[in-house]
Amino acid sequence: MDAKDVRIFCEMAFGTTSFSAIQDRRVSPSDIGRKVGLDEKTVRLRVKKMEENGFIKYYQVMPNLNLLGLPYVGFYRLEALNLQTKYNVVKRTHETPFVVETIDYLGQTISIAIAGSVPSGAQLVADRLASEFELHRREFHQRQVVVPSLRPDNLDWQVMKELRYSARRSSTDLAKALSITPRMADYRIGRLLDSGALLVRATIDPRKQTGLVFYELEVSTDLQHQTSVAEELTTKFGERLWSTVPSKGGLIASLFGFSIGEAEDAAIDAARIKWVDSCFPYLLKETIEPRGPNWIDRMIDERLAGR
Repeated sequence: MDAKDVRIFCEMAFGTTSFSAIQDRRVSPSDIGRKVGLDEKTVRLRVKKMEENGFIKYYQVMPNLNLLGLPYVGFYRLEALNLQTKYNVVKRTHETPFVVETIDYLGQTISIAIAGSVPSGAQLVADRLASEFELHRREFHQRQVVVPSLRPDNLDWQVMKELRYSARRSSTDLAKALSITPRMADYRIGRLLDSGALLVRATIDPRKQTGLVFYELEVSTDLQHQTSVAEELTTKFGERLWSTVPSKGGLIASLFGFSIGEAEDAAIDAARIKWVDSCFPYLLKETIEPRGPNWIDRMIDERLAGR
């Protein structure tokens, strides 16, 4: 895999709760191409190669959290006293309602995204985890999920349930499962995607990630200089930088490289930027979604039951 492959994957896989991800269950090569500077045909070929070699495991449907009564998502960094405690925390997040995903880093740190009906709801879940396992907790930021333009009916929820862990299932197969026509299946899927009621994301097999490193830089800077620092990071790291997110006390910059040492080198380079007080790297081990069926699947079933 080269840098362009990685940028394509980043566009396909990240941003679970932003609902600004790819609005096409078969991946939109033209949209990705515009973002990474490649033509549509090249993107298609590169995506196909990632699927064939097993780097991309499958495509998952994620319903808009607003439709589940959860319009807020909080992002938190949790630091454990030792590795065993961290593993226990990760295991617990599989069972904890409202945890959207967990990011596991090398060492004793994880980050979690937690959904809530009110801003304090996500914080309460994070506080409970921190208290139970004696973790050091820091909140990065709260994000409000965009409201979709569609309120799904019962058939829409059935479509989402059927596609939940097989987003690229054929329209014919889906239609047969729901006793509708393939044309109706296509119409419903397209309507849900266009309205922002659901998105599709790719999930990877970390064992196929040989020679590829994802990492974050936690950049400390004051609020008034966040934009300037983000621009400097973009200039300095180019296409290796695929995301910068404002946080309390600075920025979280997400990058990729092809060796572990690049993360430390990048942190040193970023720390030299004017207005940056400090910078610390976090080497990504794995992004973990709660095992299915999980609380999202249960809430979909509740909607189908009219609750």
